[in-house]
Amino acid sequence: MGYLDEHLLPGERIVYRARLHPLLFGAPIVILVLGAVAAGALQYFVQDYWYVGAAIAAMGLILLIGPAVRYATTEFAVTDKRVLAKVGLLRRRSLETLLSKVEAVEVHQDLTGRMLGYGTVTVIGTGGTRETFPMISAPLELRRQVQTQIVAGDNRRPAAPPAGRDVFATTSAPGVRGDRVERDCPWCAEPILVKARVCKHCGRPVTPV
Repeated sequence: MGYLDEHLLPGERIVYRARLHPLLFGAPIVILVLGAVAAGALQYFVQDYWYVGAAIAAMGLILLIGPAVRYATTEFAVTDKRVLAKVGLLRRRSLETLLSKVEAVEVHQDLTGRMLGYGTVTVIGTGGTRETFPMISAPLELRRQVQTQIVAGDNRRPAAPPAGRDVFATTSAPGVRGDRVERDCPWCAEPILVKARVCKHCGRPVTPV
């Protein structure tokens, strides 16, 4: 179970996962292969200096460590409530944005990115906040999944009350004390009472209206 799975809200489910593109390993693998080929060729044809190629191959192997750690510690997911991301191991950077707070998802791809299927994704939140993540595999599909869940969330919202009706005058059923006017939790987007101080769905504190 990954980091994102452990930080889901009650009732929240992941509908799409994204990873970094394998091109992240491109340069170290090329160096590793060239070093191995050089070592073999030198040993076969010259019977000497094979260790030069071996040293190059070892350097490629060492250079693989950084991308491998970055790949293993980077997660992206779209849930039915939020856009989630976690980057890094020791210096961790995370993103947890409600779908209702996402204004746009930008995708930037150069020619190589379009050919190989990777790009830079920028999540723009309310207020103009920007979170940018490079080398994302299938970035257009990630954007499509975010847009799909935003539309699905809008469709799940209750319809607006008829014109002329005062929503703050709504009364509860007989025997129930107080009104039943609701609003969306700012954390999990589930409906809660306007006077609630703690969300009954995610358990986080909220400011009463």
